[in-house]
Amino acid sequence: MTSVKQTHPSKAALTKAIRDEMARMDMDGLLKLASALKLNLLIPVASGPVSGSERARTARRSLRADRVLQGSGIGPVVSNAKGRRLLDEVTVENESADWVESDLAGAGQVVSLLNISRATLDNWRRANKVIALRKGLRNFLYPLRQFDRLRPAEGLDTIVALFSSPEDAWEWLVAPNRMTDGEPPIEKLRDGKFQMVRNAAEGALDYA
Repeated sequence: MTSVKQTHPSKAALTKAIRDEMARMDMDGLLKLASALKLNLLIPVASGPVSGSERARTARRSLRADRVLQGSGIGPVVSNAKGRRLLDEVTVENESADWVESDLAGAGQVVSLLNISRATLDNWRRANKVIALRKGLRNFLYPLRQFDRLRPAEGLDTIVALFSSPEDAWEWLVAPNRMTDGEPPIEKLRDGKFQMVRNAAEGALDYA
């Protein structure tokens, strides 16, 4: 009986010391202690206001303490040849990304194809009636798809004026667009659907 009575004050003192120490700990320290003791506890709602960032940090700490995520590893190592073959199988060609390399002609070729004078082409360029992509300091390249019936597509200058540069305008014009029935807007412009293309361009710029 005497030995039992002598153990109680020691236990009570130890319990009080632990409680006092816990009272001085912050939330992070309490969570670490709970994790070390492997306690599965629900965090009670705080009596005072708790910020969203504190709730997020608490949730992340709880997830890290309770769960260990495991992956399947890096997978088998393959040869260079097989790696290229596998990459080719999942690669999708994006033709619109090659817009700057396709259907372009220099001034001399455009003049010959359209049977116009060089002065006419230069006047179109200065008046922003055609898209001229600069090549070097003094030369220009002209996308051929912008011409219809030996002249710039009707309304092209209005569409180009909506964009910050001829390059941005042409990139948009040759990319398939759901607002132009899934076709590149330049094709609709060549078909005389100016208002459709204008609406599509203005809609695209509203979300830019």
